[in-house]
Amino acid sequence: MHGQLILVMRIRLDLKVNYILHYLVGSIMGGQHNTFELDNKERRSNNFSYDGGLSLSGLKRFYNAKQNYFEVNGSIYNWYNGYKSKVKDYASDTTFSSVSRKDNNYTGSLNGSFLIGKGRIEQVQDARLALYLLEDLQTLNRNKRSVSNLEVLELAKLITSLKYKRFLDNRLRKIAEITAIDSFMQKTGLVSITDASYFTSLNDNWNFANNPARESGMRIYTGIEGSYSYNCEKTQEKITVPSENVTDRKSKSNDAYIYAVAGIKFENPINLKWQQSAGLKASVGSSYRLYSYEFAGTSDTSRYNGVNPSLKLIADYGYGFYPNSRTWLTANWDLNVIYNKQFIGTSKNDKENSQNSLHMYTGPTVNAYYYISETLRLSISFTGSYQVNYDTYITNIPAGSDDNQTKTRWNHQFEASLTNSLF
Repeated sequence: MHGQLILVMRIRLDLKVNYILHYLVGSIMGGQHNTFELDNKERRSNNFSYDGGLSLSGLKRFYNAKQNYFEVNGSIYNWYNGYKSKVKDYASDTTFSSVSRKDNNYTGSLNGSFLIGKGRIEQVQDARLALYLLEDLQTLNRNKRSVSNLEVLELAKLITSLKYKRFLDNRLRKIAEITAIDSFMQKTGLVSITDASYFTSLNDNWNFANNPARESGMRIYTGIEGSYSYNCEKTQEKITVPSENVTDRKSKSNDAYIYAVAGIKFENPINLKWQQSAGLKASVGSSYRLYSYEFAGTSDTSRYNGVNPSLKLIADYGYGFYPNSRTWLTANWDLNVIYNKQFIGTSKNDKENSQNSLHMYTGPTVNAYYYISETLRLSISFTGSYQVNYDTYITNIPAGSDDNQTKTRWNHQFEASLTNSLF
């Protein structure tokens, strides 16, 4: 049993639905009244803002007995916000300036994908928790006999079922969970002495040994991904004093893309302490952006920006090191290669090829988490990225530049945080 991570199919529903419903009217209301006694002037201002939105997302995979699957996932996002203000200036009780303003902004998007594939990746941190619980019995000399692989599997299944139970009171949840684990240990005859050390070990592992998530399996897929988004912004500024004048601004944008995709994802828990991860995704498709702008009643100014074809390759490879239940280190190397053939114009019908681009981003990502004490934790992260951008300009060549331009850049970011909890 020592040093090996037994893979357990986590019991869960394949349907994942996350939703956020937010609607708020009159989120900010304010007013201000200023009096300037020296020059006998006065200002009165009022403002009011409001916003509301709806966000829904979901994922569903349909599996058959051979682990072939069909996946549907998507999200809907809608958000609206507005702002109104009015400012009046007085001199000797006479209005000499009055200005009001209205701002409205709406954003909506729809994203979705339809994929087919084979394979399954499951979370296995419940199996890891079972191993920590059983190994601590041996460390504390509280074990009565050796443990079989089947018993490790049964304990992992029990842990999974407990994690999915719902409780209104967290105290009752903890009592029920520890009681169930203790009952399993005694029923199977695995524990010899149930004293303070034994129960402290159960509680300690239950609180800390189930994170972070570990996964196992392989999944390949292919299909279609698409997205559409719309944004509209309106602004009106109205002056009534000293003379009436109204200024309107309006901008709209439509963005869409569609890609054919294919990929593979791989997660391998080598043993209790080491994890291997890899992924590869390729996509080909096109996108466009249509933007229009109106100002003070002038004619519509439109601009089209399209990409066809757009080719993308995304790859990652890495390892995770988990020396104990509280400390871990992960290191990954990422590669992104993007080729875009860009078109611009006033509409889709009069577009012209303006620029061809080949961009590559590659570099490491390292994250470390060190448990010093129950109240003191250390987190360290490092991200590096080497970028190579090769652009061929067909029209609108930048001033002082050739039609072919190559740029290289190295970016890196380092963060470290020490968290101390007082309570």
